[in-house]
Amino acid sequence: MKGAAIDRGRYGFADHAKAIGIVLIVLGHSRGLPEYLSRLIFGFHVPLFFFLSGFLLKPERLREPVGDAAKKILRSLGLPYLVFFAMAWLYWLATRDIGGKAVRTAGLAWYDPLAGLLSGLQPDLYIDPPLWFFPCLIATTIVYRASRKFLGPGWSTGLFAVLAFLLAMLWQGASASWRLPLGLDAMWIALAFFALGQYFRVHDAVFTRDRRILAAVFLLGCVLLAGMVALSGKIDLATMRFGALPALYLPTALCGIAATLSISQCLPSSRVADWLAENTLTIFPAHFLFLSLIRGVAISLHLISNDHVYGIGWSIVSSALAIALCVPLVWCLRRSPVAIMRKAR
Repeated sequence: MKGAAIDRGRYGFADHAKAIGIVLIVLGHSRGLPEYLSRLIFGFHVPLFFFLSGFLLKPERLREPVGDAAKKILRSLGLPYLVFFAMAWLYWLATRDIGGKAVRTAGLAWYDPLAGLLSGLQPDLYIDPPLWFFPCLIATTIVYRASRKFLGPGWSTGLFAVLAFLLAMLWQGASASWRLPLGLDAMWIALAFFALGQYFRVHDAVFTRDRRILAAVFLLGCVLLAGMVALSGKIDLATMRFGALPALYLPTALCGIAATLSISQCLPSSRVADWLAENTLTIFPAHFLFLSLIRGVAISLHLISNDHVYGIGWSIVSSALAIALCVPLVWCLRRSPVAIMRKAR
């Protein structure tokens, strides 16, 4: 159906998908989440955001010169990367000598985290691991837009899907002894999801309002996702870990994306979902710091002990509190001199 689920001039279901995705991101990083749920979430949550980034790219933007587009992308994503890194660095400096963190950071110089800023790799960004997404998205968006100067949406999608499949098959995952900086290795996987998102944007006839079809796709996507995750084990694009069966990586992520998009088209409008969707670029890097802060405060108040055994209750409560703490942060950032997150969509 042409222009399916358009809300206020936008694809409304994409906002719902972003809201679901960012909640899953926070839950996936929380302590106490059962391992099987963590594996399901990691199977598709970051690919979902690359897909949505491609989907929300207006086709007319592709006519802009690549150089001009790159400058805009660096401003819109590079500045938040620097700002949130600075926030995480200050938090790390203030808390590195407290509790269990003192053991993990013993011997590290105050400037040690700068290596992560320069490399953009999750293992180096230990002060705020989700920050790896920003340089990878920058590289992915620029390379995709450059490729579209020579290739149509179909050819680019096919090319990047084949490259992603081959790279996932050839990569040794967690045992790889080298990585490319600034997400330039994960980019080739992310490009497949980004290109597919843009392809769906151009050919939006694939979307439907038939709730029976949407329910069937949702259930089938969930069943296939669960089955393939059970076969592959833990997969994680951030660390280039593609599980025991790398050939299933792309299908696994696509099943999760399909399930999310299907349920998103059935959800009613919600101010909460709209807020979550509008502020994903704040919640994405900030939630990790807030999860750490919440745990630290709980230990300081003797609500839990250092060796507390976390469960799903803690996961849900701490995730909700972390998202709630992003509300005043968003308010402050939107009123800051640079207003880095204003209308960051």
